[in-house]
Amino acid sequence: MGILREAGLIDTKQGTAEPKLAKNPADITLLDVYLATEGNRPLFELDKKTNPDCIVGGNIQDVLGNYYEDAKIAAQRKLNEVTLQDVIETILVKQKYKDNIT
Repeated sequence: MGILREAGLIDTKQGTAEPKLAKNPADITLLDVYLATEGNRPLFELDKKTNPDCIVGGNIQDVLGNYYEDAKIAAQRKLNEVTLQDVIETILVKQKYKDNIT
């Protein structure tokens, strides 16, 4: 929870286990949460132990690196479109559906 607090996403009081959102849920994106928890850690890891003398091993890092970068940008764009409010509303809708089934 410390990293979420440091990122300004939650507020906590010492001695209590009752964290609260520091912002309106509509103002917190999944990208905010991802960046707070994962930081600069790459979304995809490239194998660094490839054989440079092999046609695949000598080129795979550059080739996959470009695809992975495109995928990372697309994922970040999507995460930036979804707010915590969206997640909360989806959970409530799903639970209401489950409650109506039983």
